[in-house]
Amino acid sequence: MEFMEFMDIAFSLDFFPQHGGAHVWLYEVFKRWPRDVLFLTSFYEDKNGFSDQVNRDKSLNICRIFSRSYRNKFGQSLFRDLFFAVSVSLKVSKFLKNSQALLFSARIVPESFYLSFVPFLKKAKIVTFAHGEEFTSVKTSRLFTLYAKFALKRTFLIIANSFFTKNFVLESFSCSIPIEVVHLGVDYNKYQVSTEAVERFVRSKGLARDSLILFTLSRLEPRKNHTNVLYALKKLIHEGYSVKYIIAGDGSYKDRLLTLVEDLNLNQHVCFWGPVDELEKVLAFNAADIFIMPSIQIGADLEGFGIVFMEAAAAGTPSIAGNVGGQPEAVIHRKTGLVVDGRNVEEIANAIRFLIENPEVRRRMGEEARKWAKEHDWSIISKVIHEKTISYLY
Repeated sequence: MEFMEFMDIAFSLDFFPQHGGAHVWLYEVFKRWPRDVLFLTSFYEDKNGFSDQVNRDKSLNICRIFSRSYRNKFGQSLFRDLFFAVSVSLKVSKFLKNSQALLFSARIVPESFYLSFVPFLKKAKIVTFAHGEEFTSVKTSRLFTLYAKFALKRTFLIIANSFFTKNFVLESFSCSIPIEVVHLGVDYNKYQVSTEAVERFVRSKGLARDSLILFTLSRLEPRKNHTNVLYALKKLIHEGYSVKYIIAGDGSYKDRLLTLVEDLNLNQHVCFWGPVDELEKVLAFNAADIFIMPSIQIGADLEGFGIVFMEAAAAGTPSIAGNVGGQPEAVIHRKTGLVVDGRNVEEIANAIRFLIENPEVRRRMGEEARKWAKEHDWSIISKVIHEKTISYLY
């Protein structure tokens, strides 16, 4: 990239084609940013071409100048971490203007820690995004806690994805800097598709409309709690309900889930779709009768908010969420869906059963979910974050 100075910089070592809620949050906010912004990130081997698609998006200047070692070797050596921090700060400083520069960091560790020396080099204010799980993970390591506290002292403002995240940071780090809560958003219009397109998709996937469609899209890992959904599904099938459960996504827990489906004799009722592209995702959310992901906390790992709940809402699909982390803020209980104790199989089964037996309630929840999602369109979220951030400058 030809050298030029930018008013604002966003920094994340992980970015597309690696895909997750945090990456989507940053991408969708800064592609709509009203000031000149540069997105600094790492090199990736992209076999799916998604990073090329992002790079071609003229609304965001993306520059991949960091090697993966900045991420992969982080936390192994104090001296190496300090060397990386100085190296990152020097590289980033070259792109910063000298006045009212804003430096947006994807996470407190390692990104904000790496950026902590920039204020000594250039006039820059660090704004850190807080997702929830990274702060809970930091607390499991004395070294990372030290890094986080060091970075917080040099942070100007925190943008948290939920009140849960805000409260955790305040209580766990005795944080005195301002924290603004801005819930995650969704590209609302993208999820408004025709009934005909949805029905063609349903037929192409071999799904029958005489069965209620449950849908989960996530990484396949323990905290997403597919396991208890499968146990709940077994109860409902035994009671005579006709339900098809679609699991989309991939991850290390897939073999365990495949074995459990076999053990519970649910092969005829559960489909594993693997990773889905953007169009398939949109159509799947629209085809589903219920989106279900009652996540639980596993150690320090939990759901800080859950962007998928907003995506389901935009499609007019009610959700069943868990009662830990920021999920109860993403799904409004008895309005846009139901919030349950994900550790309790009976609660999960009762929630599914209730929505099966009350289609009119399901329809009303879907309508309310659409309204909720429309209020969180990314264009609105980006504007809110910009206004809140700028308000602290003057």
